[in-house]
Amino acid sequence: MIPTGLKEFVAVVENGGFTAAANALDVSTSFVSRQVMRLEDRLDTRLLHRTTRAVRLTDMGRIYYERSREILDHLAVLESDMADLQEHPKGRLRITAPGYYAEHFVAPVLVEFTSKYPDVTIELDTSMHLVDLVADGYDLAVRMSPPTDSSLVARKVAARRMMVCASPAYLAKHGTPKDPEELREHNCLSLPEIHWRFMYPDRIRNVKIRGSLKSDNGRMLVAAAVKGIGVVRFADYYMRNEISRGELDPVLEKFEVQDAATWIVYADRHHMPTRVRLLIDFLVERLRAMDEQSIEVLQK
Repeated sequence: MIPTGLKEFVAVVENGGFTAAANALDVSTSFVSRQVMRLEDRLDTRLLHRTTRAVRLTDMGRIYYERSREILDHLAVLESDMADLQEHPKGRLRITAPGYYAEHFVAPVLVEFTSKYPDVTIELDTSMHLVDLVADGYDLAVRMSPPTDSSLVARKVAARRMMVCASPAYLAKHGTPKDPEELREHNCLSLPEIHWRFMYPDRIRNVKIRGSLKSDNGRMLVAAAVKGIGVVRFADYYMRNEISRGELDPVLEKFEVQDAATWIVYADRHHMPTRVRLLIDFLVERLRAMDEQSIEVLQK
């Protein structure tokens, strides 16, 4: 923070008087005079000899002017550097995003981002572990649900359509469920969970599921479903290739909830580093475009 009166004092010295300094700063002469007097009062030192014909520095004033000029020069360089960083961001970014989504969606965007901003270093954590952004030192997270921590900001990237799928062979053998409650009689291959959520006309219901295979490795579960072992439920993007190839068929589509989404989560900071702000905007734009492409693939 620049001390009160410092800028006005320097202007008086460099412009040769109070009136000229006021003109240079586009303020009144009386304002410049008051600011310099307050500066002298705070320092308890006279900085300027004032006469009706001229203004000149005292010995202490000369020393203070030289140091003040250095401060203002450093600030000018700093402001120039900050403006340059707006165009050429630098520094490290730590990001966390879950496995498959990170690999197939987030990672390609980050590659594109580093190509555009080569002075930014990116560290991507693709584990399924839910990290503490602030405590663990992450700049942002891509998550499949909004945060429960009110100190974090969540920006919605795109809607996710949840889908229950099974192979044509499985459905031919075990029948196609017409109601989510019928899943109780099917082999549901799932993450470590015991309920799937569905939208009924009156409310959302949790349907208890059971199955012969549980894992936090979703690709294994999808592969098992393709083999006809059971039923799976994931976001549309996760199974779009299997669906487009006819290896999996969606069922119970009219019962799917519509509140699933992908979110970018970050700490609420008033002065966000430029590199973080740029990456957030970049991710939102690219991930939304990818989401639209995924919808087009599934609709074909």
